[in-house]
Amino acid sequence: MSAMRLMFFAVFLATVACSDQAPVSGPGTMTVTLVGPNGAEGAALVSLLGDGVGEIAGLGNTEAYAETNVDGTRLVLINQLGGDLAFQVAVTDTTDLPAWVVSQVAGPDDGLRADVRAYTLAYSR
Repeated sequence: MSAMRLMFFAVFLATVACSDQAPVSGPGTMTVTLVGPNGAEGAALVSLLGDGVGEIAGLGNTEAYAETNVDGTRLVLINQLGGDLAFQVAVTDTTDLPAWVVSQVAGPDDGLRADVRAYTLAYSR
Protein backbone atom coordinates (compact mmCIF):
# COMPACT_ATOMS: atom_id res chain seq x y z
CA MET A 1 0.00 0.00 0.00
CA SER A 2 2.84 2.40 0.79
CA ALA A 3 4.45 1.86 -2.64
CA MET A 4 1.13 2.66 -4.29
CA ARG A 5 0.86 5.95 -2.36
CA LEU A 6 4.45 6.83 -3.26
CA MET A 7 3.74 6.16 -6.93
CA PHE A 8 0.56 8.28 -6.82
CA PHE A 9 2.47 11.14 -5.16
CA ALA A 10 5.24 10.96 -7.82
CA VAL A 11 2.69 11.08 -10.66
CA PHE A 12 0.91 13.98 -8.95
CA LEU A 13 4.16 15.96 -8.60
CA ALA A 14 5.10 15.31 -12.24
CA THR A 15 1.69 16.54 -13.38
CA VAL A 16 1.90 19.72 -11.30
CA ALA A 17 5.46 20.41 -12.48
CA CYS A 18 4.44 20.09 -16.14
CA SER A 19 1.44 22.40 -15.80
CA ASP A 20 3.48 25.20 -14.18
CA GLN A 21 5.70 25.86 -17.19
CA ALA A 22 6.04 29.45 -18.37
CA PRO A 23 5.00 30.37 -21.92
CA VAL A 24 7.65 29.58 -24.51
CA SER A 25 8.88 32.45 -26.65
CA GLY A 26 8.40 32.01 -30.39
CA PRO A 27 6.06 32.54 -33.33
CA GLY A 28 2.41 31.63 -33.13
CA THR A 29 -1.16 32.65 -33.78
CA MET A 30 -3.14 34.57 -31.20
CA THR A 31 -6.90 35.05 -30.94
CA VAL A 32 -7.80 38.66 -30.21
CA THR A 33 -11.19 39.95 -29.04
CA LEU A 34 -12.31 43.55 -28.61
CA VAL A 35 -13.68 43.94 -25.08
CA GLY A 36 -15.76 46.94 -24.08
CA PRO A 37 -18.57 48.18 -21.89
CA ASN A 38 -21.36 48.08 -24.47
CA GLY A 39 -21.67 44.41 -25.37
CA ALA A 40 -22.45 43.82 -29.04
CA GLU A 41 -20.49 45.96 -31.51
CA GLY A 42 -20.74 46.55 -35.25
CA ALA A 43 -17.30 47.81 -36.22
CA ALA A 44 -13.97 49.08 -34.90
CA LEU A 45 -10.79 50.75 -36.10
CA VAL A 46 -7.78 49.30 -34.29
CA SER A 47 -4.02 49.70 -34.73
CA LEU A 48 -1.42 47.09 -33.75
CA LEU A 49 1.81 48.97 -33.17
CA GLY A 50 5.32 47.87 -34.15
CA ASP A 51 6.56 45.04 -36.27
CA GLY A 52 6.18 41.32 -35.77
CA VAL A 53 2.56 41.22 -36.94
CA GLY A 54 1.78 38.76 -39.71
CA GLU A 55 -1.38 37.44 -41.32
CA ILE A 56 -4.72 38.55 -39.88
CA ALA A 57 -8.08 36.80 -40.33
CA GLY A 58 -11.53 37.55 -38.93
CA LEU A 59 -13.21 35.02 -36.65
CA GLY A 60 -16.87 34.08 -36.57
CA ASN A 61 -18.96 36.88 -38.08
CA THR A 62 -16.07 39.36 -37.97
CA GLU A 63 -14.62 40.59 -41.25
CA ALA A 64 -11.04 41.89 -40.84
CA TYR A 65 -9.31 44.25 -43.26
CA ALA A 66 -5.66 45.09 -42.56
CA GLU A 67 -3.12 47.54 -43.90
CA THR A 68 0.51 47.52 -42.79
CA ASN A 69 2.62 50.67 -42.70
CA VAL A 70 5.86 51.80 -41.01
CA ASP A 71 4.12 52.25 -37.62
CA GLY A 72 2.35 48.89 -37.56
CA THR A 73 -0.89 47.41 -38.83
CA ARG A 74 -4.21 49.21 -39.01
CA LEU A 75 -7.35 47.06 -38.88
CA VAL A 76 -10.97 47.62 -39.72
CA LEU A 77 -13.17 45.03 -38.00
CA ILE A 78 -16.80 44.65 -39.10
CA ASN A 79 -19.56 42.42 -37.76
CA GLN A 80 -22.61 43.00 -39.98
CA LEU A 81 -24.87 41.19 -37.51
CA GLY A 82 -23.56 42.99 -34.42
CA GLY A 83 -21.79 41.02 -31.71
CA ASP A 84 -18.22 40.13 -30.88
CA LEU A 85 -15.36 41.57 -32.89
CA ALA A 86 -12.64 38.92 -32.95
CA PHE A 87 -9.71 38.00 -35.17
CA GLN A 88 -6.59 35.86 -35.33
CA VAL A 89 -3.15 37.38 -35.80
CA ALA A 90 0.17 35.68 -36.48
CA VAL A 91 2.97 37.14 -34.35
CA THR A 92 6.71 36.54 -34.30
CA ASP A 93 6.75 36.12 -30.51
CA THR A 94 3.70 35.05 -28.49
CA THR A 95 5.31 36.35 -25.28
CA ASP A 96 5.90 39.85 -26.72
CA LEU A 97 2.54 40.95 -28.11
CA PRO A 98 2.11 44.20 -30.03
CA ALA A 99 0.81 47.30 -28.32
CA TRP A 100 -2.55 48.49 -29.63
CA VAL A 101 -4.79 51.52 -29.96
CA VAL A 102 -8.57 51.45 -30.37
CA SER A 103 -9.40 54.59 -32.39
CA GLN A 104 -13.12 54.17 -33.10
CA VAL A 105 -15.94 51.77 -32.29
CA ALA A 106 -19.46 51.69 -33.72
CA GLY A 107 -22.45 49.84 -32.36
CA PRO A 108 -24.61 47.48 -34.40
CA ASP A 109 -26.72 50.53 -35.37
CA ASP A 110 -23.58 52.14 -36.94
CA GLY A 111 -23.57 54.90 -34.31
CA LEU A 112 -20.09 55.81 -33.10
CA ARG A 113 -19.34 55.19 -29.44
CA ALA A 114 -18.63 58.51 -27.70
CA ASP A 115 -15.74 57.22 -25.58
CA VAL A 116 -13.37 54.42 -26.61
CA ARG A 117 -11.05 54.64 -23.58
CA ALA A 118 -12.76 51.68 -21.87
CA TYR A 119 -12.08 49.32 -24.78
CA THR A 120 -9.25 46.79 -24.66
CA LEU A 121 -7.97 43.89 -26.73
CA ALA A 122 -7.90 40.49 -25.04
CA TYR A 123 -5.24 38.12 -26.41
CA SER A 124 -5.48 34.35 -26.00
CA ARG A 125 -3.91 31.29 -27.60
